[in-house]
Amino acid sequence: MNLTSIVAFIVVFGVIVTIHEFGHFFAAKKFGVVVYEFSIGMGPKIFGKNKNGTNYVLRLLPVGGYVLMAGADQDNEYLDDLRPGKVVKIKFSDDKTVNFIDISDDNDDVSEQVLRITAIDLSNKLMISGISDQNTGDEVSYQLSTKTQIRVEKDRIIQIAPRERQLTHIAIWKQAIVNFAGPFMNFVLAIVLFIGIAFAFAKVPVSNSQISPIAHYPAAQQGLKKGDLITKINSTKVSNWNQLTSAISQQKGQTVKVTYRRQHKTKVIRIKPKKIVESGQTRYLIGVEQYTTSGFSNRIRYAYSTFINGASSIWLALGHLIVHPSLNQLGGPVEIAKTTSTAASDGFLSLVNLTAFLSLNIGIFNLIPIPVLDGGKLLLNLIQAIRHKPLSDKINQSVTIAGAVFMILLMIAVTINDLLR
Repeated sequence: MNLTSIVAFIVVFGVIVTIHEFGHFFAAKKFGVVVYEFSIGMGPKIFGKNKNGTNYVLRLLPVGGYVLMAGADQDNEYLDDLRPGKVVKIKFSDDKTVNFIDISDDNDDVSEQVLRITAIDLSNKLMISGISDQNTGDEVSYQLSTKTQIRVEKDRIIQIAPRERQLTHIAIWKQAIVNFAGPFMNFVLAIVLFIGIAFAFAKVPVSNSQISPIAHYPAAQQGLKKGDLITKINSTKVSNWNQLTSAISQQKGQTVKVTYRRQHKTKVIRIKPKKIVESGQTRYLIGVEQYTTSGFSNRIRYAYSTFINGASSIWLALGHLIVHPSLNQLGGPVEIAKTTSTAASDGFLSLVNLTAFLSLNIGIFNLIPIPVLDGGKLLLNLIQAIRHKPLSDKINQSVTIAGAVFMILLMIAVTINDLLR
């Protein structure tokens, strides 16, 4: 891969991941859930900025990302040090509530009060108690603000999350929307890019079975004209290009009865397909192409049909993969990088088209009901809604770990298979 291909891969994957994670982030914020971190990429941090208690982070490896929300995932690891016996520095707001807790080893500030914690509640009572360096050893208690911030590290600040602002304590339907928002944004990105491609072309094929006959082929010789709408091949009804080509190919060179409409009049003709042999393969053609147009509505329909056909193909491929499992049907980062390199060499529109299909693919893949994927989380939301109570923490943890192990092993296997290929 050359430098252009590497940059293209990073940009394509970065856009898809950012859009996906932004979906989760936006929905969570709208429902009041505290978001600790919005991270693009994995591995060591390259850049980070804190705003309103959320850390926005860019990481070294452009192979994923995540949104870390209160009450979900591994959020407790950020607060493990905030426990009785821990010495922290606190600050107060004007109303005398604690609005800042520093548990890091940096940034000494004379305006901060040192406190050895004896008790702390970050979810319900919002209280912190301890022995202050400003008294004689008596225990003191302070109320926490609902927006109290905690400095975990020198450049990592998070906001506390009262119970009602944790993902697992908002309504089930809201949790489901947060989980679905990521794939949904992938679908939005795909359709927007398909629309952009449709308007970049001088003309686009119509979504129905209108045709343009090719000179010197049977269709033109039998009188078919540009814009004619084929409605039947023999007794088989057709309404789009795929149905038309499939119906003709099934006749295997036999004369076909073609029913078509021209200016609101229906006509019937018989056409003997022409035998074409190319690269050792035999095809039978009547000699028609898809009718193309520059109309606004047809461009939108073209983008929509591309989206639907792409989604249908992906679902069929997933179904085939379940029935006939094979690593050769899957592609990991290596295969995606190779495909991106090819698309980049073919031009900008080719790269945009690949981005659209990858976004659609990733959106659908994330809806597979495997724990750690969004589809698995949606399944747990459904189970919780049916049971009218959440699953136990032990079950949730076991299911999540099993899903994570499965996905890691699958990714390793797919990557090794990509390299071997």
